Amino acid sequence: MFIVAVANQKGGTMKTTSTVSMSAALARAGKKVTMVDLDPQSSLTEYFMEPADLVQTMHDALVKDVQIAPLILAPLISLLPTNIDLAAAELLLPTKPNFERKLARVLRPLDADYIIIDCPPSLGVLTRNALTASNIVLIPVSTEKMAVRTVPLILDQIDEVRESELNVHLRAWYILATLYDSRETEATKSLQELRASYNSLVYPTPVARRTNYKKAVREHVDVGDLDTEQGVFWDTLAAQLIAESEKEHSHA
Repeated sequence: MFIVAVANQKGGTMKTTSTVSMSAALARAGKKVTMVDLDPQSSLTEYFMEPADLVQTMHDALVKDVQIAPLILAPLISLLPTNIDLAAAELLLPTKPNFERKLARVLRPLDADYIIIDCPPSLGVLTRNALTASNIVLIPVSTEKMAVRTVPLILDQIDEVRESELNVHLRAWYILATLYDSRETEATKSLQELRASYNSLVYPTPVARRTNYKKAVREHVDVGDLDTEQGVFWDTLAAQLIAESEKEHSHA
């Protein structure tokens, strides 16, 4: 089992879209995937269902110690859903022993090749749990000045989790530039700034700004069902993840 945290403390950077798109691409490659909604705003859950209708959520798993079963969305894709109740975890989890490792214990029994965690737009207790549980971190960053300036914060958090020995093997996998339109000067300058600052940590190809991403949300489908080019983009990224994770496991 290989765990990826999709994290950035800034909202609106395509974290949820990246989680869905990567999971769908992994499933197309024949891998069994569980998505985890760790954001109390529940955008990932809302992509597929009504959060208010849920009987059990990640709040029950993390705060009440209830073992919940992932909801089956497709033959190879499942979801651990959430709703607004999870917001209480920021206050309640720190009262529990080893609270940073709570999510890792929840995920351990799952039957999946890959777990993709959609983190909240903050660097609080929930994101720290995700970083403690994960092998790598994918950092979506929208190509705008304000988003670029927040990157050091998530990188510092990754370093802190590693140095505190909560997860000594954790590493940033890629900074993924998103919402990119080559016709926009701001987007082009932001991408150049990212590449100048972080070099090979920036994934070579940015995620294009496409209306099909919003259409995919409305229709509750993966963008690859609507846009072949974007489907190929995520298939390529997923293939790299598979190759790297299998190489790491073989050396473990």
